[in-house]
Amino acid sequence: MAFFEWKDSFNVGIEEIDRQHRRFFEYLNECNDLHSTGKDLTVSKELIEKLKNYAEKHFEYEEYLFDHIGYIETEAQIKQHGYFVLRVLDLEDEQIRGNQERLTSVLCFLRDWFLSHILEEDKKYAPFVIEYLSRL
Repeated sequence: MAFFEWKDSFNVGIEEIDRQHRRFFEYLNECNDLHSTGKDLTVSKELIEKLKNYAEKHFEYEEYLFDHIGYIETEAQIKQHGYFVLRVLDLEDEQIRGNQERLTSVLCFLRDWFLSHILEEDKKYAPFVIEYLSRL
């Protein structure tokens, strides 16, 4: 059973975005599973790659939508996306140097990102994207 359960209230109402957010939620649970079992107390290369791939595809898709709807808060969103990417790249750099990031720290970061960015910031643009997509 997953530690963090997906709730319908997490949906922003855009099928593709919600699917991508659920994928992020799976990474959050994966990180928690590793932490709670004590099997791996540091961040794995595999998890870093998953997070990098997620960020690249997800943020690219969101920013594509922002361009098409003329979203007024695009700059703030891009800045937050950049912070997430930098954090993941920092994790990768630390791993390469042998300074393994503690899984607890990463778990807290991922949880906080989900709660603040996805549940607050992404819900702001959802009505504009839904309107745009309905006209296609």
